This record gives sequence, C-alpha cells and structure tokens, in this order.
Amino acid sequence: MKRRIALFLSALMLMLMFAGCSAAPSEDPGEDPGVTAKEDAVCPLESGDNIHTIAFVSDTQRWSGSTFDAVFDSIVADSGKYNIEYVVHTGDIIQEGGDPEAKWEAAKAAISKLDGKIPYGILAGNHDQVDGSDNPFEVYSKYFGDECYSGRDYEVASYENCRAHAQLVTIGSTDFVFVFISYGPNGECIKFANEVFAKYPDRVGVLCTHEYLTTDLELSDMGEYMLKKIVEQSENVKMVLCGHESGAGCYTITTSDGRQVVQILANYQDANNEGTILYLQINEETGKLEGISYSPVTNSDEGYRDSDADRFTADITW
Repeated sequence: MKRRIALFLSALMLMLMFAGCSAAPSEDPGEDPGVTAKEDAVCPLESGDNIHTIAFVSDTQRWSGSTFDAVFDSIVADSGKYNIEYVVHTGDIIQEGGDPEAKWEAAKAAISKLDGKIPYGILAGNHDQVDGSDNPFEVYSKYFGDECYSGRDYEVASYENCRAHAQLVTIGSTDFVFVFISYGPNGECIKFANEVFAKYPDRVGVLCTHEYLTTDLELSDMGEYMLKKIVEQSENVKMVLCGHESGAGCYTITTSDGRQVVQILANYQDANNEGTILYLQINEETGKLEGISYSPVTNSDEGYRDSDADRFTADITW
C-alpha cells in the first residue's frame, strides 16, 4: 500500500512539473521573466548606403520590462549597421493607463535608451488612457508629454501635452513631417494635424495614429473618418502608420486627388511577450519600401500569425 501511495505522489509531482512547463503565455507578463536579446541573434534587415530604416513599434501592452529593454537595446545596437534613423510607437504602451506607475517607468526607461541616439515619437492608444478620468491622458502625458521632448529640435508642435504632436526628421535624403494623433481624436486634434501638414508642404507627410486599419487591412470607422478629415485634406500625406487591430501588413490607396498613400498596420500583441516589431526599410536605389517583422528576443522573423503579412514590399510613393 505504501509503495502505491509513493508511486501516486511521484506521478502527481511529475504532472505538476510538466503542467508548469507547458503553461500558455499570459496576456500580462506579471512578474518579469528576465528576458534578454539572444546573443546569437541574426537580424534579417538589409544594410547598405541607400537603405534607411524606421523601427515601427506598437501595442506593447503585454511586454515585460525586460522585453522593453531587450528590444530597445537591440534597436540602438543595430542602428549604425542598418541605418535605423527613426523610431515610431503608435500606442498601447502598457495594458491599462491606471496600471501601477512602475510599468510606465519600465517602458519609459527602455524607450529613453534612444535619447541622444535616434529620434522617436509616441502617441497614446486606448489602453494608455485612464478610464473614467476627467483627464484620461494625464499619466501618459506625465511620461511621454511635452517634457519628454524638451530640448529636441525635431519636435516642432504639440496639442494638449502631446495628445497630438509633430516632428520634423530627415530619413535618408527625404525630409518628413510626422504627425502623431492619439486614440479618440477630437476636432482640435484633426485641426492640429491639418495645420501642421499645411505648414510643411515640401515635406513628405506621415500620419501616425492608433486606430485606422482593421486586421483585414480595411479602413475602420475611425480610419474612414481620418482618411476623410486628414489624409484627403493634406496633399503631402503619403503614408499612414497604425496599430490597435492585431496583425501586420500594407495596403496602398489612391486618394481623390490621385495621390498614392501607403497605409501600414503593425500590432503583434497576440505574440504576448515576444518583443516583435516591424522594421520599415526605405531603399532609395530601388524605390521600394520593405516591411520586415522581427523579434530580437526570439531571434525570429517568421510570422506569429501569417507569414505573408509579416514581410511585404511596396512602392515608395514620394
């Protein structure tokens, strides 16, 4: 009898051990697992004098602090080799705007690794806002408001402490104006965007926002609104970057005035804590824009969802 009990307890212990090993990844990493970038990581990006790269980050709400660190350490480390000249984050930085500030601080510390090295711009997604607050952007603005860009000459305009803001950057040989519009824009945000694009008509305009395309790369209701109110109104807008809906991909449209506008979605939140982002490589020699999904944490450029969506090529429209 004692032998049967011992065998039963041993089997139970093994079952518990294996159950722990096979647990599915959590939507919220909770206790930081101590993620680091793989030392033998082989980045799939191309390098060359005529290739210039934007690191496009979005919907990082399921990342742990160490994943944030690993990704932004990798961006900085690879910036020279792959000409990473700009970083964009289109919102949902953390899971909930009212989360403990330690989560905000971890994200801020990681993103701040770019300071003095690579220009960057960020906006607030729906998760970054505090529900029920008179000022839902209060915590976001504390960490990524006007003070975040103090002293940076590429930051040229702001509305309500970076609820919307604008930056001038040169990537390769092209002068850009990037306008960031946080989730849930009011009429003043729309007015701000159009005024900024109109002020810099000789620069290629890029609209960065949280919600615009669906997973199927169709316009959401908000996307239809922003196309009508901003993209169609601003003749220099040639690209839109967004997140919010899960997936990645590119869809080029023709506006009513004949402009080709490249619309790009990047949201890898379904991969949880893997640290996948989208690199946009502008090849000035071939006239092509290539999107490459990659995680320095897993050292993988294979799609977590759909391989066709995780690597694409589009014509440069400017």
